[in-house]
Amino acid sequence: MSETRKLTLGSRAVDVEFERKRIRNINVRVRRDGSLYCSLPYGVDIKTAVEFIISRQDYLLKAIDTTVQEDRTRVRARQFIDGEVFDLFGKPYVLKVVSAPKNICRAENGIITLEVKDPSDYRTKYMTFEKWRRGCIRSVIVDMCNEVYPLFALRGVQPPKKITLGEYKSFWGECFSKRGELKFSYRLVEKDKQIIRYVVIHEFAHFIEANHSPRFWAIVEEYVPDYKELRKSLNNK
Repeated sequence: MSETRKLTLGSRAVDVEFERKRIRNINVRVRRDGSLYCSLPYGVDIKTAVEFIISRQDYLLKAIDTTVQEDRTRVRARQFIDGEVFDLFGKPYVLKVVSAPKNICRAENGIITLEVKDPSDYRTKYMTFEKWRRGCIRSVIVDMCNEVYPLFALRGVQPPKKITLGEYKSFWGECFSKRGELKFSYRLVEKDKQIIRYVVIHEFAHFIEANHSPRFWAIVEEYVPDYKELRKSLNNK
């Protein structure tokens, strides 16, 4: 199970989630909301992990500021006006904004149609688009997990107890084998579905092998023979 604590780094209060995993070293990751995620080996207590974080607080605070600023810049860069291009499952789509009685969004024939009551209201356009975008990738991820699971059930893997999606910037997918949870980034909505399937299989393979050992990659390759090319495409852009 995970545990969240509020630490004081410099003069700033920062939320840190601690999670024990089958790993050798303490790892700390900055999340898009400015919080930290710390994974630590089972034999290491949280006090030691806290000391590790504090010893690197200058670096971590700079990383938090950079991550949060990048996220804000990314959001501001989108104006949600006619002609903007968005990637959807590996293909470019042109945005078309129209006035309509209800706030909805849909995509077809290379066009994303954003229907809103007030086309001049940025927040309404953003929220409507984001709700639709997240729904699109959530549906695909859940369907793929249902499709992939029988392959791993044959190897004794139990079905995931929880599938979570979030605006994770530092990873595409993550497996918490002890609690039966899979996490995926909403950003996968931009990727080709073959790449998304690779990410899903990658995380299911972690139910068998927690680390990236040769045995782990052999499991992935069994189901995704071209995983190296897909992995490269995933991280290229």
